[in-house]
Amino acid sequence: MSLTDTSVRIARIAPADLSAYKTLRDQGLRQYPDAFDSDFDSEQARPPESYLGRLGLGEPLGGTFLIGAWVDRELVGMVGLERQSLQKLRHTAELNSMMVHPKHTGQGIGIMLINAAVAEARHAIGLEQIILRVSTSSESAIHLYERAGFKGCGVLPHAIKVVDAPGQARYFDKLTMVLIL
Repeated sequence: MSLTDTSVRIARIAPADLSAYKTLRDQGLRQYPDAFDSDFDSEQARPPESYLGRLGLGEPLGGTFLIGAWVDRELVGMVGLERQSLQKLRHTAELNSMMVHPKHTGQGIGIMLINAAVAEARHAIGLEQIILRVSTSSESAIHLYERAGFKGCGVLPHAIKVVDAPGQARYFDKLTMVLIL
Protein backbone atom coordinates (compact mmCIF):
# COMPACT_ATOMS: atom_id res chain seq x y z
CA MET A 1 0.00 0.00 0.00
CA SER A 2 1.37 3.38 -0.92
CA LEU A 3 -0.35 6.76 -0.98
CA THR A 4 1.55 9.68 -2.40
CA ASP A 5 0.90 13.40 -1.93
CA THR A 6 3.04 15.90 -3.81
CA SER A 7 5.76 15.88 -1.15
CA VAL A 8 4.71 13.16 1.32
CA ARG A 9 4.88 9.41 0.76
CA ILE A 10 2.74 7.21 3.03
CA ALA A 11 3.62 3.50 3.06
CA ARG A 12 4.07 0.50 5.30
CA ILE A 13 7.33 0.46 7.18
CA ALA A 14 9.62 -2.34 6.03
CA PRO A 15 12.44 -4.10 7.91
CA ALA A 16 14.98 -1.80 6.23
CA ASP A 17 13.16 1.22 7.75
CA LEU A 18 13.36 0.05 11.38
CA SER A 19 16.41 2.20 12.26
CA ALA A 20 14.58 5.34 11.09
CA TYR A 21 11.46 4.17 12.93
CA LYS A 22 13.39 3.69 16.17
CA THR A 23 15.03 7.13 15.85
CA LEU A 24 11.64 8.83 15.40
CA ARG A 25 10.05 6.72 18.15
CA ASP A 26 12.83 7.53 20.62
CA GLN A 27 12.38 11.21 19.85
CA GLY A 28 8.64 10.89 20.56
CA LEU A 29 9.26 9.06 23.82
CA ARG A 30 11.62 11.84 24.90
CA GLN A 31 9.48 14.79 23.76
CA TYR A 32 5.99 13.50 24.58
CA PRO A 33 6.20 11.30 27.69
CA ASP A 34 2.43 11.56 28.25
CA ALA A 35 1.61 10.30 24.75
CA PHE A 36 3.32 6.91 24.94
CA ASP A 37 2.94 4.08 27.43
CA SER A 38 6.64 3.20 27.02
CA ASP A 39 9.33 5.45 28.43
CA PHE A 40 12.55 6.64 26.81
CA ASP A 41 14.90 5.35 29.54
CA SER A 42 13.59 1.78 29.19
CA GLU A 43 13.41 1.78 25.40
CA GLN A 44 16.55 3.62 24.27
CA ALA A 45 18.81 0.54 24.43
CA ARG A 46 16.41 -1.58 22.39
CA PRO A 47 17.82 -2.45 18.95
CA PRO A 48 15.80 -1.52 15.84
CA GLU A 49 15.35 -5.21 14.97
CA SER A 50 13.34 -5.71 18.17
CA TYR A 51 10.42 -3.94 16.46
CA LEU A 52 10.25 -6.49 13.64
CA GLY A 53 7.12 -8.10 15.14
CA ARG A 54 5.25 -4.80 14.82
CA LEU A 55 5.46 -5.09 11.04
CA GLY A 56 2.94 -7.93 11.08
CA LEU A 57 4.87 -10.00 8.57
CA GLY A 58 3.72 -13.23 10.24
CA GLU A 59 0.09 -12.14 10.70
CA PRO A 60 -1.93 -14.15 8.14
CA LEU A 61 -5.22 -12.30 8.80
CA GLY A 62 -3.67 -8.81 8.75
CA GLY A 63 -4.28 -6.02 11.24
CA THR A 64 -0.74 -5.60 12.58
CA PHE A 65 1.56 -3.11 10.86
CA LEU A 66 3.50 0.14 11.03
CA ILE A 67 2.91 2.92 8.54
CA GLY A 68 5.34 5.75 7.92
CA ALA A 69 5.27 9.17 6.32
CA TRP A 70 8.35 10.24 4.39
CA VAL A 71 9.30 13.67 3.14
CA ASP A 72 12.04 13.07 0.62
CA ARG A 73 13.95 10.23 2.30
CA GLU A 74 13.28 11.27 5.89
CA LEU A 75 10.75 9.40 8.04
CA VAL A 76 8.72 12.24 9.59
CA GLY A 77 5.62 10.43 10.85
CA MET A 78 4.45 7.03 12.00
CA VAL A 79 1.47 5.11 13.27
CA GLY A 80 1.04 1.50 14.31
CA LEU A 81 -1.78 -0.98 14.54
CA GLU A 82 -1.54 -4.13 16.67
CA ARG A 83 -4.20 -6.77 16.37
CA GLN A 84 -5.20 -8.54 19.56
CA SER A 85 -3.95 -12.12 19.77
CA LEU A 86 -6.55 -13.62 22.13
CA GLN A 87 -9.36 -15.42 20.31
CA LYS A 88 -12.17 -13.41 21.95
CA LEU A 89 -10.41 -10.15 21.09
CA ARG A 90 -9.18 -10.92 17.54
CA HIS A 91 -11.88 -8.64 16.12
CA THR A 92 -10.08 -5.64 17.66
CA ALA A 93 -6.77 -3.86 17.10
CA GLU A 94 -5.06 -1.02 18.93
CA LEU A 95 -3.86 2.07 17.13
CA ASN A 96 -0.61 3.26 18.73
CA SER A 97 2.75 4.94 18.20
CA MET A 98 1.15 7.88 16.41
CA MET A 99 3.61 10.70 15.90
CA VAL A 100 4.51 13.40 13.41
CA HIS A 101 7.86 15.16 13.78
CA PRO A 102 7.24 18.66 15.24
CA LYS A 103 8.66 20.46 12.20
CA HIS A 104 6.09 18.68 10.00
CA THR A 105 2.93 19.12 12.09
CA GLY A 106 0.05 21.14 10.69
CA GLN A 107 0.66 19.85 7.15
CA GLY A 108 -2.00 17.12 7.10
CA ILE A 109 0.44 14.27 7.63
CA GLY A 110 -1.34 13.06 10.76
CA ILE A 111 -4.69 12.59 9.03
CA MET A 112 -2.94 10.96 6.07
CA LEU A 113 -1.34 8.43 8.45
CA ILE A 114 -4.61 7.70 10.29
CA ASN A 115 -6.57 7.35 7.05
CA ALA A 116 -3.92 4.99 5.64
CA ALA A 117 -3.98 2.89 8.82
CA VAL A 118 -7.78 2.64 8.74
CA ALA A 119 -7.74 1.74 5.03
CA GLU A 120 -5.16 -0.98 5.67
CA ALA A 121 -7.14 -2.23 8.69
CA ARG A 122 -10.24 -2.65 6.52
CA HIS A 123 -8.34 -5.30 4.53
CA ALA A 124 -7.67 -7.41 7.63
CA ILE A 125 -9.84 -10.52 7.77
CA GLY A 126 -12.36 -10.37 10.63
CA LEU A 127 -11.15 -7.07 12.07
CA GLU A 128 -14.17 -5.07 13.25
CA GLN A 129 -12.91 -2.21 15.38
CA ILE A 130 -9.88 -0.08 16.19
CA ILE A 131 -9.29 1.19 19.70
CA LEU A 132 -6.85 3.86 20.85
CA ARG A 133 -5.96 5.76 24.00
CA VAL A 134 -4.98 9.42 23.85
CA SER A 135 -4.01 11.86 26.60
CA THR A 136 -6.97 14.05 27.47
CA SER A 137 -4.61 17.03 27.55
CA SER A 138 -3.83 16.58 23.83
CA GLU A 139 -6.78 18.38 22.28
CA SER A 140 -5.20 18.48 18.83
CA ALA A 141 -4.70 14.69 18.81
CA ILE A 142 -8.28 14.11 20.00
CA HIS A 143 -9.56 16.39 17.24
CA LEU A 144 -7.44 14.50 14.68
CA TYR A 145 -8.92 11.16 15.75
CA GLU A 146 -12.45 12.58 15.72
CA ARG A 147 -11.87 13.84 12.14
CA ALA A 148 -10.94 10.26 11.21
CA GLY A 149 -14.21 8.96 12.69
CA PHE A 150 -13.16 7.80 16.16
CA LYS A 151 -15.57 8.33 19.06
CA GLY A 152 -14.68 8.73 22.73
CA CYS A 153 -16.03 6.00 25.00
CA GLY A 154 -14.42 6.57 28.39
CA VAL A 155 -11.64 8.18 30.40
CA LEU A 156 -9.12 6.32 32.52
CA PRO A 157 -7.88 8.70 35.23
CA HIS A 158 -4.17 8.67 36.09
CA ALA A 159 -3.47 6.22 33.24
CA ILE A 160 0.10 7.48 32.79
CA LYS A 161 2.48 8.36 35.61
CA VAL A 162 5.58 10.31 34.58
CA VAL A 163 8.21 10.53 37.30
CA ASP A 164 10.28 13.69 36.77
CA ALA A 165 12.45 13.27 39.87
CA PRO A 166 12.28 11.21 43.06
CA GLY A 167 9.03 12.13 44.73
CA GLN A 168 7.86 14.25 41.78
CA ALA A 169 5.27 12.66 39.52
CA ARG A 170 2.74 13.93 37.02
CA TYR A 171 -0.36 11.97 36.07
CA PHE A 172 -2.18 12.02 32.74
CA ASP A 173 -5.71 10.81 32.03
CA LYS A 174 -6.34 8.84 28.84
CA LEU A 175 -9.43 9.00 26.66
CA THR A 176 -10.32 5.69 25.04
CA MET A 177 -11.65 6.09 21.52
CA VAL A 178 -13.07 3.54 19.09
CA LEU A 179 -13.75 3.30 15.38
CA ILE A 180 -16.14 0.58 14.26
CA LEU A 181 -15.05 -0.67 10.84
